[in-house]
Amino acid sequence: MDKLAHIFSYYISDIVEHVLCFGGDILNITGNVLLALWTVEQNQLSDIITLVAKCSLEIQEKFGIYHTREGQDLQLKIGLSAGQISQVVVGDEQRQYLLVIGQDVDDVQLAQRLAQANEIVLSWNCWKLCEQYMFEVEIMREDEAVKVGDWPHLDIRTIDPFDFEEHFDKCLDYLPHYRTSAGKLLYTLRTALELDPDSALEKTLRKHIMKNLLKKIDEGQPMEYISELRTVTMILVNLEFHKTAWMLHFCHLIQEAALYISTVIETGGGQLIRIFVFEKGCMFFCGFGLPGDKKPDECAHALESAFSIFRFCWENLAEIKLVSVGITNGPVFCGMVGAVARHEYTVIGPKVSLVARMITAYPGLVSLSLCDISF
Repeated sequence: MDKLAHIFSYYISDIVEHVLCFGGDILNITGNVLLALWTVEQNQLSDIITLVAKCSLEIQEKFGIYHTREGQDLQLKIGLSAGQISQVVVGDEQRQYLLVIGQDVDDVQLAQRLAQANEIVLSWNCWKLCEQYMFEVEIMREDEAVKVGDWPHLDIRTIDPFDFEEHFDKCLDYLPHYRTSAGKLLYTLRTALELDPDSALEKTLRKHIMKNLLKKIDEGQPMEYISELRTVTMILVNLEFHKTAWMLHFCHLIQEAALYISTVIETGGGQLIRIFVFEKGCMFFCGFGLPGDKKPDECAHALESAFSIFRFCWENLAEIKLVSVGITNGPVFCGMVGAVARHEYTVIGPKVSLVARMITAYPGLVSLSLCDISF
């Protein structure tokens, strides 16, 4: 699994650099999911959808199916959405989490789920906003999604052949430019953290980075040494709210849950790693036994924390519809993934996938796989 994790890291790195070259940015890299963003004005959406579709097709062509020597293929599914989103920061002064919420975030998740290996699926709103004559598509679900076929599809209404290079240059006039590994970067995570310790940039970055990772960076450890295969106990908390919760109230509920969960997890020696948001719900991914935080009886601490979180959410969060908590323990890859310009510390492995399946299989319960628990 260690070899596969490193292969996956290089695989993600190539995809990240491709996104950056097309003027996009990376919001987060979590497990086997990468969320990219192109930020433009409303009247530029149609042009950008064409650009992003081209970027996606090139990514699928180059990386869609990757054969490893270990015999396990890496396959890529891409979902696209377009529209308005909201960015929300939750947490406290010590640690903060950047979230993106909105209907179009839900739509891109749906599009990605509908896609099969080596496919690209557009949300219905994305399809309505794009230059439709340029694409051959298959309607998957009316008013939900379409699957993109050949590129580009130009019908008789088009007098001149489509010049993508010209279109690319036009889009880059209003998109940011990123340097990739081909050139020297002005900032990486490391160089930004080596600035003046009192600088506003470093203070902001530190609020989004786990304490154990900060310690290793401050000690001067190379980034490649931060990645390793280690045994970790993971908790995944899934909260679903009634649809009556309006957006601002929904954000307050996430903030209340985040503060309690992070406090309980850190008291037990763990870390709240990531928060995922979806339509009227959210997930909190936590880990015990991460680098710098290894303690005895971590499974017992995780189980105690899980029951405490379960009770709190049911008893104190208004509009709560369902609380599900999964716990698992085992070897996972913990380390940096992404390109030089954009990389994140994440946890990858079969046990991460298992804990996600557990909360789906056992909704409304605290479920756990086999762990070494002693009190």
